[in-house]
Amino acid sequence: MTRAKNWIANHPVMAFFLLTYGISWPLFVVTLFLFPGNMAVQGTLGTIAVFGPVLSGITVSSLSDKHPKQKQGVKRLAAFLLAWSCSALILVFFIWQVRGAQIQAGIIIFCGVLALLPAYVLSGPFSKRSGVRQYLTSLIKPKGHFIWYLVALFTFPVVQLTGYAVMRILGQDVGEPVRGGFSLHTMTVIVLTFLYGFLFAGGINEESGWRGFAIPKLQKRYAPLVASVIVWFFWALWHLLYDISTAASVSSILLNRLFFNFLWAILFVWVFNRTKGSILAPALFHPAMNTSGEFLPRTDAATFLFVALTLYAVVSDRMWIKKDSNPG
Repeated sequence: MTRAKNWIANHPVMAFFLLTYGISWPLFVVTLFLFPGNMAVQGTLGTIAVFGPVLSGITVSSLSDKHPKQKQGVKRLAAFLLAWSCSALILVFFIWQVRGAQIQAGIIIFCGVLALLPAYVLSGPFSKRSGVRQYLTSLIKPKGHFIWYLVALFTFPVVQLTGYAVMRILGQDVGEPVRGGFSLHTMTVIVLTFLYGFLFAGGINEESGWRGFAIPKLQKRYAPLVASVIVWFFWALWHLLYDISTAASVSSILLNRLFFNFLWAILFVWVFNRTKGSILAPALFHPAMNTSGEFLPRTDAATFLFVALTLYAVVSDRMWIKKDSNPG
């Protein structure tokens, strides 16, 4: 065990990638191919699978920590209970309002069990392991100027709606600006979808790992652009089993993973660095991306704007140059 811990301490990024795939891919095989459509299996094992990146980051941070454990204080328990109750409540409302399920005692218990995962992550800043505390503290104590959190929240909806407006001005029929219209129910569904994404599907579960753990360590050796590309490769490949399980065409999968994910990987790191290494920024950016993609129209004009924004991020921050000081 000592030899393994030493190897992990000396190769934390490689250990992170290996462990992430070791946690996620076997569970993806079970949920997507052995029990497809089984909501109980997908809800439990599938949720654990998508938490692979952050669970890997926590494990590597803990095993690499040479400091003695501190006494577990009441703060972690309080943070855990608060995060657990909020996460469970949001999940119940998401299943009810978005998935259209009838709320029964079994579903409430099911939501309570799944909410243990985000509660565990969000209470991590009070861990008895100093490495874990340092790793996750920016989830609840964000750094940098607040404007960048607004950028994380609103870049995707603003760009996509701007692209929609441009296409309408050019006379193109691109449908409604918001799927479902501007009704109170639709707005409620959008908010719940975003909150679900932040807690369970793309936010703290993924970004705490990909950007929060891997990027600071890679940027110690590489320029931000190079670090972005490295993480993009493993991030995109991580979705392979999910992509195979869908009915999407190969061309659409390749377009998403090789083009759009490439842009997003750079933008996520851009915002991460602009907030001095705050995990919260990409953890907001990611579900904002997913939610906007689900409810707002995708247009050629918006794609052009995203490419322009990515180029601006690279040039304005000179992301091809290694930084002397590394955020995070």
